[in-house]
Amino acid sequence: MSFPVVSATVFAPLAGALIISCIPASRKEVIRWVAAVATGISFILSIYLVLAYDLSAGGVQFIEKVDWLPTFGIKYFMGADGISVVLLLLTAIVGFTGVFASWGIQNRVKEYFITFLALTFACAGVFAAFDLFLLFVFFELAVLPKYVLIAVWGSTKKEYAAMKLALYLTLGGAIILLGILCLYFVAGLNTMDILVLAQHSFTHQQQVWLFALLTLGFAVQVPIVPLHSWLPDAHTGAPTAGSMILAGVVMKLGAYGIIRVALWFFPEGAVVWAPLIAIFAVICVVYAAFVAMGQKDLKYMIANSSISHMGYSVLGIAALSVASLTGAVFQFFAHGIMAALNFALAGMTYDRTHTRIMAAMGGLAKVMPVLAIAFAIGALASVGLPGTASFWAEFSVFVGSFPVFPLWAILSISGIVFTAYYMLRAVQRVYFEPLKKEYAELKDAVWYDWVVISVIIFFIVAMGVYPSLLMDLIGSGLEPILAGLPEAKPAIDLGWLSALGGVK
Repeated sequence: MSFPVVSATVFAPLAGALIISCIPASRKEVIRWVAAVATGISFILSIYLVLAYDLSAGGVQFIEKVDWLPTFGIKYFMGADGISVVLLLLTAIVGFTGVFASWGIQNRVKEYFITFLALTFACAGVFAAFDLFLLFVFFELAVLPKYVLIAVWGSTKKEYAAMKLALYLTLGGAIILLGILCLYFVAGLNTMDILVLAQHSFTHQQQVWLFALLTLGFAVQVPIVPLHSWLPDAHTGAPTAGSMILAGVVMKLGAYGIIRVALWFFPEGAVVWAPLIAIFAVICVVYAAFVAMGQKDLKYMIANSSISHMGYSVLGIAALSVASLTGAVFQFFAHGIMAALNFALAGMTYDRTHTRIMAAMGGLAKVMPVLAIAFAIGALASVGLPGTASFWAEFSVFVGSFPVFPLWAILSISGIVFTAYYMLRAVQRVYFEPLKKEYAELKDAVWYDWVVISVIIFFIVAMGVYPSLLMDLIGSGLEPILAGLPEAKPAIDLGWLSALGGVK
């Protein structure tokens, strides 16, 4: 039997958490290094998966399958296709750098790293599971660590933010579970194997309503406006690494679920609802960008920016074209690492200035030039500057969306202008105004800050210069999903939406 590389990638953080649970709480430095090694192993294995994936063969590779609950047709089925390997790499990058972004944590260090590693494990499991029940289990396992991270180690309104997050995500999970049960009994196949269910022929009406039900559940975690209000509070309340993984990975779980389950199983339903989804996508882009422009708190601004940028992915999903879907998934990765960098830098800045109000800062580039340069790179990546990963993601979404929804594509492009305004204004206010006296003695990046900054910026630039490495993988993973898309008109009368934005 070959080495179970996918399970090792997923379970390495959990193994680290179990080892940490056996270490005395007073051995803080040992605990930190165990967490770093555990996530480092996952990071190395995820790079191996990207490089070892056979594009010519395609499909799901590195398969591990064991009967789990045979009565219900449930298996421990882990593997990776082109989409999965990209998102496992994203999770590993954010998990590894998140450990170093947490190096300065002093309060309950042992419990903190156990919780963070458990969250990293659960997120990775979602991307590697090819049994629908197993995917749901990993999806739900991620809720508790998120709640604990915010409630225990958070800051602003942390109890309120943690409870709001838990309620919203539990509601979304309940809707997803209802959708899975309906799917299971409607299919009548006594299996939860995603590859088998994707080949089943559901009726048109079944596709329409099951797609709507599952997409609604997953949309809570994207999040799509108006289901988004839990996210800014959660970001602002979370500790630095909590915000990194929340924006970098957790927000991608819902969008991934829409593509992996709702779109793949119910392509006719996707065609029906695509015009409505496109409208909500544009609302996400424009509305959240306007909210970000009005923020005084640096983390609130980045949080609303994340909602806006995920709107591009949702628009790409709605357009249902090769280019738009490829761009949507690439945006998962590009936005994930870019948002992780921005939240890491916001946390580093807060640790030194003890404020998140941008107007209260100013001139920090004089004393923190490394953080200033890194934040400028993060801002330019947010804008989608050519040479960064975000450029190719957004470009692909626009190219794929314009022939389908020309009006909505044009409106969503305006989000770039808004992003340039609030991100560059933040760079100016925080780093390039006159230095305040109380900040004259602040220290620049230390060694563990350098790890976070250098690793993430490397991938931002590397994937901006050579995007085809991941684009080709994503395209391979999307092939079976795109093959099932029909050229059909909506069965529900959505003509007014078609008139506004066009329809495939």
